Amino acid sequence: MAASIYADALNWLHRALGADAEFRDGQWEAIQTLVEDRKRVLVVQRTGWGKSLVYFLATRLLRDQGEGPTVLISPLLSLMRNQVQAANTFGLRAVTVNSTNADEHAEIEAQLDRDEIDILLISPERLANDHFQSQVWSSLRHTVGMLVVDEVHCISDWGHDFRPNYRRIMATLDALPRQLPIIGTTATANSRVIEDVSDILGSNITILRGSLTRQSLSLYAFPTALSAADRLALLAEMLRKMQGSGIIYCMTTHDCQLVAGWLQSQGLKVNAYYADVESEEGADRVKLEQQLLNNELKALVASVALGMGFDKPDLHFVIHYQYPGSIISYYQQIGRAGRGIDHAQIILMHGQEDVEIQRYFIDSAFPKPEHIAQTLDALAQADRLTMNELNRYVNVRRSTMEKILTHLEVDKIVEKAERGYRLIAPDRTPDYERWNRVTAQRYRELEQIQAYIRHDGCLMQFIAAALDDDSAQAPCGRCQNCLNKQGGMRNRLPAPELVEAASAYLRQGKPIPIEPRAMWPSGLPSVKGKLKSTNWQGVALCEYYDHGWGDVIRAARQSDSSLPDAVIKASAALLRADWRSLDTPPTWVTVVPSLRRPRMLPDFARRLADHLGLPFHAAIHKVTERPEQRTMQNSYQQANNVIEAFGVDNDLPADPVLLIDDLLDSGWTLTVIGVLLRKMGCAGVYPFALAKGIGRGDG
Repeated sequence: MAASIYADALNWLHRALGADAEFRDGQWEAIQTLVEDRKRVLVVQRTGWGKSLVYFLATRLLRDQGEGPTVLISPLLSLMRNQVQAANTFGLRAVTVNSTNADEHAEIEAQLDRDEIDILLISPERLANDHFQSQVWSSLRHTVGMLVVDEVHCISDWGHDFRPNYRRIMATLDALPRQLPIIGTTATANSRVIEDVSDILGSNITILRGSLTRQSLSLYAFPTALSAADRLALLAEMLRKMQGSGIIYCMTTHDCQLVAGWLQSQGLKVNAYYADVESEEGADRVKLEQQLLNNELKALVASVALGMGFDKPDLHFVIHYQYPGSIISYYQQIGRAGRGIDHAQIILMHGQEDVEIQRYFIDSAFPKPEHIAQTLDALAQADRLTMNELNRYVNVRRSTMEKILTHLEVDKIVEKAERGYRLIAPDRTPDYERWNRVTAQRYRELEQIQAYIRHDGCLMQFIAAALDDDSAQAPCGRCQNCLNKQGGMRNRLPAPELVEAASAYLRQGKPIPIEPRAMWPSGLPSVKGKLKSTNWQGVALCEYYDHGWGDVIRAARQSDSSLPDAVIKASAALLRADWRSLDTPPTWVTVVPSLRRPRMLPDFARRLADHLGLPFHAAIHKVTERPEQRTMQNSYQQANNVIEAFGVDNDLPADPVLLIDDLLDSGWTLTVIGVLLRKMGCAGVYPFALAKGIGRGDG
């Protein structure tokens, strides 16, 4: 039996990968454990080792024995797309059920009933879908031949990429037969994560762990923080000299857009890639991935949305514009490079902003206990509440409320009902002590990536030690420290003229649209439905955390001091350019008053009015002092905070007005004041903000 299965496996391996293909160390052992022993396996192997080959080939052998389809739980759509293509190599019919192919779901379900599908790929969120549970999983769980949990580190809250929805898999495991073969795979797990995942998958589990050292990677880390202009200039220089194509990682969507825009302005063929790139820029993520795979792009400037499962064997470089939150995350991202080539360059840059970004990610990873308490209190007072109704009671963003409800639902404290959520375990709360321990661990991991940057020994050994991999006995001989490249990139500065060009790019003031609000949030006590009059579309000068004008505006806001003339000139140029499309541009200027910063904004508005040759009227006054608008986290809270907070003078010009605010967060301050100005007879309201904040809020 064993010899026959091995022969079949080898035959399929040769058909898929060529007559010379051989199993790598540990691959056949994993397949044998699944197919012959019908046991549970945890595979921890470096990127490029061939973890997907194990579960595809195991599926092929099990299907040939008449077993049911494999269910593969995978975290990312981009990863699923690659997996569907790879499965075809082994003659497997793989399909995915996800939010983007709803029109195909009925046919896929019919194919499952007819046993025409070999692998069904789903996200962990699909396990929470009522239709999937009642119409698909209720019967599929009795016929499934194998369960695969890809990127299984996501199931552990100790992991660098913990996802609460992965915890839904625990209930799925409990409902499956003990003899069902199950495999979890990852390349990014240290001993703590492996122990946690092993406990979840079951105590009687076979752990196959290999060396995580990558022989093809040449590691380099800039030891000191670089300005945004220096990093942009260096990127342009490096990309012109580097062979092949690669990935530039940024930690925020805004930085992906910023870096991609700069490199495009330098004539380099790059594109931004992030979770919402399709809705925000009209781009096609599949097309962008394919362009990189075909070497039609020099690089994708990507967030972590391009990571797990993206397989391009000839990826020549990975550059980080900012450092990630941990060595484990870093290893996962650089693992995209050098899979099928002998040499790939790995370069880590960082800026002063990195630590603030990572602290934000760490501190927002788990919901705050007070917000969970407020949510539970609200649910305790009602039979059930929708998410919009909960946002009236809890001042958090919609995305945060989704996270709160996911944790509570996974922990079986609340359940999703037909019309909202209801409390089912009022005496229970999440394990806050564990959350605190995990948060403390993530701060230690942040210190570890900072130590990596300063490290003067072998960088690959440092990474291996951080991953609890003791197989790296000798220095790699390829990193900057092993090669002792004194006077190389470590001491290199970009050309001054390129730095100046990057600085000018950062200050160029690309217009950021201020879209008019059209509907009041539901549930407000005094207004509802459509706004009877709306503002015109306006513009903001920059993003608040930009390294050009953003730096200047942040400093002025913090000290309530006058802005330099350069900001006046840049704002005036931006407005004049945008007003060319207006039939009747504004003929006078007013400003949103602030009791907290009485100097900066009125001074700016008067000087801008003078520069534009328009009269200024201080036509708006505060009726009551309210909490700062940027502390309001969702549409209901934001609108409710400013309604009835302002008053407008009676004797106003009837012509269109330029309405100025310093910071655009939700847009509701400008909207409410715009309504008041229109009521007093203004023909139109054109909003302008110095900077757009971190986000508009939700809704």
